[in-house]
Amino acid sequence: MAPKGKKSKKIREIDWAADANFDKNRCMIYIEHTHECPIFQTKAEEFATYVRVQVPNRIIQLVRNQNGKVLPREGAFEIGFSQNARTSVHKLWSGIDKGPPRRDKFPPSYEPLMQEIRNILKKFYPEAPETNLLEDMDDDGGEVHED
Repeated sequence: MAPKGKKSKKIREIDWAADANFDKNRCMIYIEHTHECPIFQTKAEEFATYVRVQVPNRIIQLVRNQNGKVLPREGAFEIGFSQNARTSVHKLWSGIDKGPPRRDKFPPSYEPLMQEIRNILKKFYPEAPETNLLEDMDDDGGEVHED
């Protein structure tokens, strides 16, 4: 009997917005990338790992090509980010109209994208001020100094 072909591994789709799976601390990275070259998948993983290192107090979930539901556009490499599964997606990068060369399809540096991610996170979870400036002032508006 001839061996059967390799079975394709079906990606289990998880609805992150459903009550059973939802976590307000789970940030979503949506990447649409083509399959024409393995570097697109590598760059998607690389970006997700970079964000995980930069934001260790949040859960980072990478969703590629809408869990395989969408056939990616030719030459596509787009990055979107949402604060959690129930908030809107903000486009961080699009490499569709860039290139050739292929390296132009990817962001040259992740730091500008990370700054945008920090701004998105601050909209929903503003960081507490380090000190209350009014507590450090006396009645005349001058600073209080304890000696």
